[in-house]
Amino acid sequence: MSCLAVYSCNDVDRYLGKNEPPKEITYSYSCLDSAIGGRAMNKRITKASDILRDLAVPDKEITDSVQTAYGKLFHEDMLQQGGFKLVNDKSINQKLNTVLNNLLAKRQKPSSIKYMIYELDDTTINAFTFGGRIYITKAMLQKCQGKDALLYAIVGHEIGHSEVGHIKATIKELVLANDIFGPGAGGTVFELKKLLTASFNQKNELEADYYGINLTNELGYDVCTAVAFWKEMASQENPYSQVEDFFRTHPFSNLRSECLSNHIRTNFGKNCGVVSAADSHPEIVKR
Repeated sequence: MSCLAVYSCNDVDRYLGKNEPPKEITYSYSCLDSAIGGRAMNKRITKASDILRDLAVPDKEITDSVQTAYGKLFHEDMLQQGGFKLVNDKSINQKLNTVLNNLLAKRQKPSSIKYMIYELDDTTINAFTFGGRIYITKAMLQKCQGKDALLYAIVGHEIGHSEVGHIKATIKELVLANDIFGPGAGGTVFELKKLLTASFNQKNELEADYYGINLTNELGYDVCTAVAFWKEMASQENPYSQVEDFFRTHPFSNLRSECLSNHIRTNFGKNCGVVSAADSHPEIVKR
């Protein structure tokens, strides 16, 4: 969206006071290179797809206000169709809005996207966003209980998807599909492309992870909690498979914990424990 003893961080959330960020934060995606999503050919395909999308739908057409409008329409449509069941708990809503506003205040170059956050009555451990609307499931909130650092990292991740342009790219896909295939076809076409190029999105997920971790660190929370969370989530996944990896939109959780651990060590000088190569890249499963 927890902690194991092998990590130097404690699974009980700790507020450490202001963490001083480095002058310049560096980003590395080399930890994904063993996965299909990091291979050179796929990087070239992704770059070509981005160029074609940008030529068809210029950035200036997908403004922050347009993204906000898409988010509002999506939210209303899901409520009308019964796709969402919101939890109306005043104390939880207040908590979530406090987390959201604290994170938004730490953005370096803030967009003008209007953000809102909701709890969903859902047993899946998940969180997602579209057009400034952030949704976090009841199951995910239970995972975050007593661990504010993890909650901040997860909500920060969803903010990152909007702030660094991932949602803008998604809206471009929808606009382009509608222009080519007509209204109503965009969702279907987009889902097809998502299936065929799922592994290309793994870098975006990691970029959003980094964004959320950076904001969480700025607020003084223990960022190692997120590393431990992904390590725990990895215990519920299948062994690493390059075939499966091709169809994944998210990196394998062990790989994710390794990438985050390296990012935190490099930029914040904190040791979240060693994530072994054997854990991150288990023996490839033959299909």
